[in-house]
Amino acid sequence: MALALACGAAGATAPATLVADLERRLARSHVDAVNAHLMAHWSSAMLPLHRQTAACQRAAVSLTVRLSRGSHARAAGAHGDALRAAAGRCAGYVLALLAPAEVPRLCTSASSWGPATAARELRRRIADIDADAPLRASPRGQACRAAYHHELHNTRVVVRRAAAPARAASS
Repeated sequence: MALALACGAAGATAPATLVADLERRLARSHVDAVNAHLMAHWSSAMLPLHRQTAACQRAAVSLTVRLSRGSHARAAGAHGDALRAAAGRCAGYVLALLAPAEVPRLCTSASSWGPATAARELRRRIADIDADAPLRASPRGQACRAAYHHELHNTRVVVRRAAAPARAASS
């Protein structure tokens, strides 16, 4: 029983130590060095960081926003996907950390969503912004809503009705 408790406690602190370790690395070097480390340790560092980000753990979200600004395209893309997931749960917090120019790039559907899922999720996110008065009134909330709306109505998400079949001409 003591071993189970010790293992549980160690597992509970592991996420916090990951973010703390990455913060120390960032303080000693720069964003691209930390992203290189994450790329080299994808399953043991990048994926756990992104799970924490998607779960809206504030320290992980904050770190992921900073790391998303690096020059490594694959890392930045992965960070963007994690932040898109977080924006579905804690939009106000995520948007507050972004520069205004970053908002439209982040407020899009995830590449893993199919058209039906994207349409449903974009509608839900628009409704969430509309239901949150401070977010709805903020410039970042308005920009995010506009980006979601644009994607919903002008991209692959749009589901168009099929044209009605032509009627047979009567002779």
